Amino acid sequence: MGEPSLNLFGRLYRYFAGRRRVLYGATLMLVALSLFASSRLRLQDDIVAMLPDDGSSAATDFRLLQLAPFTRKLVVSLKTQAPGDSAALVAAADSLAQGLREAKVGKVSTGPAALGAEFFGFLGTALPNLCGEADLKRLEAASAPGKVRERLREGYEQLFAPEGWALKGKLQADPLSFSDLVLERLRFLNLVPNMRLVQNHFVSADGSSALITVDTTVPMTDSAASRQLMDRVDAAVKTRVPAGFSATVLSGHRYTLANADAVKRDLYLVLTLSIVAVFAIYLVFLRSMSALFVFLVPSSVLAIASGAMALWAPKVFAVTLGFGGVLLGMVDEYATMIYFACRKGGKDPALITAEVARPVLSGALATLLSFGVMLLSVLPGQRQLAVYSMTGIAAALLFSLVVLPHLVRPAPGGSLPFGGMKTLHPPRRMVLALWCAVLAVCAFGATTVRFNGSLQAVNLVPVELKRAEAELNRTWGDLQGKALIFAEGKDLESALELNRRVFDRLAPTLPPGELVSLAPLLPSQAQQRENRARWVSFWQEGRAARLEGDLAREGAAFGFTGAAFAPFLATLKASPAPLNVDGLRAAGLSELVDALVLPGNGSVRVLTLVPDRPELIQRLSRELGTLPGVHLVSESRFGAAMGGSIIHDFTRYLAITGVLVFLLVAAVFRAPSRIALVLVPVVTGVVCMLGIMGLLGLQFNIFNIAATILIIGLCVDYGIFMVSRLEDGGDETSSLAVLVSGLTTLAGLGALALARHPSMQSIGVSVLLGVGTGIPAALFVIPALHRKDKA
Repeated sequence: MGEPSLNLFGRLYRYFAGRRRVLYGATLMLVALSLFASSRLRLQDDIVAMLPDDGSSAATDFRLLQLAPFTRKLVVSLKTQAPGDSAALVAAADSLAQGLREAKVGKVSTGPAALGAEFFGFLGTALPNLCGEADLKRLEAASAPGKVRERLREGYEQLFAPEGWALKGKLQADPLSFSDLVLERLRFLNLVPNMRLVQNHFVSADGSSALITVDTTVPMTDSAASRQLMDRVDAAVKTRVPAGFSATVLSGHRYTLANADAVKRDLYLVLTLSIVAVFAIYLVFLRSMSALFVFLVPSSVLAIASGAMALWAPKVFAVTLGFGGVLLGMVDEYATMIYFACRKGGKDPALITAEVARPVLSGALATLLSFGVMLLSVLPGQRQLAVYSMTGIAAALLFSLVVLPHLVRPAPGGSLPFGGMKTLHPPRRMVLALWCAVLAVCAFGATTVRFNGSLQAVNLVPVELKRAEAELNRTWGDLQGKALIFAEGKDLESALELNRRVFDRLAPTLPPGELVSLAPLLPSQAQQRENRARWVSFWQEGRAARLEGDLAREGAAFGFTGAAFAPFLATLKASPAPLNVDGLRAAGLSELVDALVLPGNGSVRVLTLVPDRPELIQRLSRELGTLPGVHLVSESRFGAAMGGSIIHDFTRYLAITGVLVFLLVAAVFRAPSRIALVLVPVVTGVVCMLGIMGLLGLQFNIFNIAATILIIGLCVDYGIFMVSRLEDGGDETSSLAVLVSGLTTLAGLGALALARHPSMQSIGVSVLLGVGTGIPAALFVIPALHRKDKA
């Protein structure tokens, strides 16, 4: 009889049998180069990994949410333990602000720009551009002879007060307080609900706290720069906050650092525990010095996958590397299959390699297909996870089928540990009854599992940051709990006109304080021209002359000269100049303008803020939906949109993965009964994962999606190995390989479940549940069903 034909891997074994030094040298070179490339890895710790980048509504909403005024600021709330001494509070705020400036953390502000002559001059020039018909009626009433006498008496009395010297110019420029109409409009520009101005400083309504804001150029996504920034801020707080005061610092950089630190601790914990646990399992089950080579396969794979990621992407999401613990326990199943087959011996090693290559390739292809589907994800973190995992699986295949067979020698007499698991056959009826009962309970539990699309579900928010958030909200009101309404136009003029239409719809139902809008203070140029024409017409109807006479007559009674109010009368006769953003900035309102006017590439957005209340958002969505160019964004609605996008993704992944895996299994095993047997661990793992999560009240999030794909890929491998063993005459090496590889997978995932970061913990817990139930299904249920099928 001739020698059996060998497949590619059998022939590769023969080829390298006489060239082992070349093979080993090339392997070591590949690992060394991968380690060198891995040293270039740069971690990206932010939430971008978990956000769609496909131009969907969820992706657009997130980008717009980042334009909220306080999202881009670092906020310091300075609190005194002895409220009532506003001078001491202001002095402490100035001291801390100076310390922050010296630390060069960014543009530091303790209040609005000083409101001097430019501001009061602005009030006078703004009035003609802002007055509508209702405002002119109020001016007409305020300029009646009786009102003129009353206002001049009040002004005369104020001149003798201690601050009277500062009011002389204001009285000359605006004796009848026409500018109050403009000041009323400033109420719609209060970004801090519980704030009042004390000595031009932001002070809380109860007088206990001062607010300091910092505009910094440090991106919140840059963890290294964020750490340097927060170190400088903390140092300034430590040295500049006097006794009797405390400071609360909050910014997006704090969240970035909290997540970065948690991920780094988790990476160390997960990889260390995974390596130790996997090595211990090998010592127990492999019982040979050659076990070291099996251990080095997944370890080398980690280096290669990480090196490939360093070459493929300039930055790697931290959660991708956190997946290394899972990969360590996942890819060793190919090595253990080869190891036990080679240890049993009894055949030509080339033939053994060829035989084992068939189920190993089928299983690996199923896993590759499962992760390949994730390349279609709208989440960049999941796509990167797919590339990382597929690279590792491909490297594990090459190492296991090409290198490892040369390193493993047959055991004396072909004996395997624990007798090769030959006695692993509990009563069939008991196994099937227990399996059916577990599936029934878990199927019910799966109907109760709920999906949580909130980013908080996968983002770490430490207790101290939650306390800081609560403290700021109690003191200043909800600075960040606002819905954003963007009026977008091709230029500032069209954006302002659209913003005015938005304001006209909102103002009747939302008071100042709840509604923050620039529209009352900066209408479009078209609206300003209409108002100026109305203003000129109003005063040219003889009103200006009558008012001049009334001021001269009534003013003389209080000792005012005839020219005392000449600046005011000049503004009534002068040709009004239009308002623009430069004028607002010059008047000291630059921070408000920069917060609400957002130029972009080829367009301008003007921002309006409203409370993020679900019932209000629902109503505004209907009312503003008819205005083209208006985009409403709220965190509450974003969570729903995010959840919908990801649920759609999950359904699509599951369907595509299921179809591809089924087609692969059908192509390999053909017979319906064998196909069903192969899929037993898959069905068991997915149903039990969802069911146990539902029964325990655990919510399903975006990283559980990656876990589900992983469960499918791993469990189908176990099914392929077991059915191949049973169909080929009951070789016990597959059972032992499934058990050992399953235990190493659970060891890696068990460590991941101990992670502090919610995203990594989610993967660990869910895969632990799925794979932990899929392994017993492969080891016990498949043989039980196979015996029934044969019977």
